[in-house]
Amino acid sequence: MSLPAFLRARGGWAHRVHAADAGWTRHRIAKEVASGSVAVTARFWLHLPSLAPDLVRAMRLGGRVTCVSALQTLGLWVPHRASGQHLAVHPHSGRSAPGTILHRHVGPVTAPPHSLIDPVENVLARVATCLARADARAIWDSALNRTVVTAAHLRAVAWTSSVARELAMTASGAPDSGLESLTIHRLALRGVVALPQVSILGHPVDLLIGRSLVVQLDGLAFHQAADRRRDNAHDRALRLAGYTVLRYDYVEIHEEWPRVEAEIMRAMAQRLHLAR
Repeated sequence: MSLPAFLRARGGWAHRVHAADAGWTRHRIAKEVASGSVAVTARFWLHLPSLAPDLVRAMRLGGRVTCVSALQTLGLWVPHRASGQHLAVHPHSGRSAPGTILHRHVGPVTAPPHSLIDPVENVLARVATCLARADARAIWDSALNRTVVTAAHLRAVAWTSSVARELAMTASGAPDSGLESLTIHRLALRGVVALPQVSILGHPVDLLIGRSLVVQLDGLAFHQAADRRRDNAHDRALRLAGYTVLRYDYVEIHEEWPRVEAEIMRAMAQRLHLAR
């Protein structure tokens, strides 16, 4: 296996210690670097020249990608308009970089040596104190829904903030998406209970309010024509069965929430959630 192939198998990067453990000598590494197939950053990090800039910046600053910047890598829901690069650095690090948010507080878990990605527990802890509560809740819910962590593990971790401790007790894997979780949390602030993934007429609906008000949510992912036809057919079947169906997309939930909330509240004022 070539050194570039070794790096690709590890996500495109490795510390020199990792390469040495795999049998790569300094001479062989130097040849690969001289050929241009492998780059070196901060003396000890080997990576493909095409490696994502945020990882290269983490190498240069001696940090680990964390908070919202680590969500996609960990397979978690990413909130709308997450901006800036978030890096976990030593509490006494004097380094800084424009456009980079440095997290200096110690996480609940000791990160493995020579790692560029913060452990998921640390990522969740930083999300809890860095983001709005609704976004943080949606991310914690997605960690459970996608089985990145378990509820028992979240409750057992020694969280250092009251927000994280509260999320550990209340997060749920029931919502199928971050968009569902976000909507549930926002409605809860108005005293509205929305149940996720309730099966009606043989198919789950995104949210059910009361007995008969269905809220369907479309994410950013592209929908095949067949999927859209299936969704529309289910909506029609629900209406014919006496349900009221309100369907919203990703942009409406994030950019037009006051209108969306007002429509749902008007539907409830008309007792459409109690029609059956």
